[in-house]
Amino acid sequence: MKKSLLFLPFILLTVLVSSCSSDDDVIDRLTKITDIPANADLSIDYLPINLFEIPIEQNLNLRQLIDDELGSDEALDQVKEVELEDMSIELLSADDQENFDFIESVTLGVRTDELPYKEVATLENIPSGVSILDLETTDDLYVDDYAKSENMKLVIKLKSVEDAYNLDLKLRMKFDAKLDPSL
Repeated sequence: MKKSLLFLPFILLTVLVSSCSSDDDVIDRLTKITDIPANADLSIDYLPINLFEIPIEQNLNLRQLIDDELGSDEALDQVKEVELEDMSIELLSADDQENFDFIESVTLGVRTDELPYKEVATLENIPSGVSILDLETTDDLYVDDYAKSENMKLVIKLKSVEDAYNLDLKLRMKFDAKLDPSL
């Protein structure tokens, strides 16, 4: 009986050590922040018929949105793998358009004064009769440096098949990011 009790601490220690792995430590240090909302209003006075996508820029302070989500701008250095998860564009109003039938394709990109343009979402086949477009985001495309910049710009490229006047659009985005306290 005493011999079996003597091995009990050894068995418990073995079970405890084998249940922990280095992967668990990494996962514990890495936290995912999901669905960081970012919205932008966009007004376009005139969008002509065009064969090529016309770029329109809109400022977006994603840095501030991440700071607000984290509760501290000091944690911004710990943020990595910032990725656009969802993107939609809603047609709020237009002088002579009720839906997006005048659009052939949409591309969304980001840029800063220091960093080049990077495409993050597209929609090539616009469904007819809709006033909300859900763009297809680029998987595993991280925009960390763009998100941490104080002068990030959204670049919306619209290819239209009809003239459109006085467009009011609402851009709705959700970003995911990872927080690594070891950074």
